[in-house]
Amino acid sequence: MLRFLLKAHYVLTAPFAILAIMTSDSIHPGYRLSLFRRLRLGVRMFWNSMRVKTLTSYKVHLAIALKILETPPEVQGDVVECGTYKGGSAANLSLICKLVNRRLLVFDSFEGLPEGKPGDREAHIYAKGDFCGQLDEVKRNIRSHGAIEVCEFVKGWFDDTLPTLKTPVILAFLDVDLEASLDTCVRYLWPRLVDHGHLFTDEAVSLDFTALFFSEKWWRQNMNQSPPGLIGAGTGLPLGEYYLGPMSALGSHALWHPNGVGYTQKGMSGVWAYYPEESRERSAG
Repeated sequence: MLRFLLKAHYVLTAPFAILAIMTSDSIHPGYRLSLFRRLRLGVRMFWNSMRVKTLTSYKVHLAIALKILETPPEVQGDVVECGTYKGGSAANLSLICKLVNRRLLVFDSFEGLPEGKPGDREAHIYAKGDFCGQLDEVKRNIRSHGAIEVCEFVKGWFDDTLPTLKTPVILAFLDVDLEASLDTCVRYLWPRLVDHGHLFTDEAVSLDFTALFFSEKWWRQNMNQSPPGLIGAGTGLPLGEYYLGPMSALGSHALWHPNGVGYTQKGMSGVWAYYPEESRERSAG
């Protein structure tokens, strides 16, 4: 019964979620999207999430679509997805990429997750090969429900494929599960991200995982900057779901449904700078 209620909530809130996100005034007027076209895109994304197995909600795809639509059309850059599973999210992203005349680069091993590396705290949760979607299956799903003509598929492990990326990126969506994979993706994608470009991660409910976006050490060592922070860290974006956290308590709350996604933007700041003791010492000196 509770599972039915959760599913009913997912479906019945779709009209409001689509209206709330796709009627945003921040959508760039250069795309000349009528209200009808916006809503039609949202409805199609919803139906795709029901027809193609995906581990992310259509509400997540709508949030990503909004950030793409906020990007001025004159800004050059691709959209990148790292980790596509069966291609459900890529099908929806391809629809928005076709609409805004951008390329969608889909990076995946198409063999499932790699073997966990030493020191990766997420690795014990998964087995090698988890979340495998074969390339032919992914292409078939996108061809049926998306716009495969805007897609380019890059097969291989992130360590090998992402260093070959040379084009600017306006938005990247990471659904990579492992800390080692997150490290690799951010390391190579952040320098390619345009000013004010967005980076989404689907593992936002894990505090340890999202800590990378607040780590002064990591960002100083790898990017020579302060950390950008992550909107939605610990709970995911507020997309009309019910989740208080932490994940360890999820099993005892049948109607909790963490959406999991959070994002950062190039130019944001997530660094603590208030140290009154140091200020007093400088003043005294």
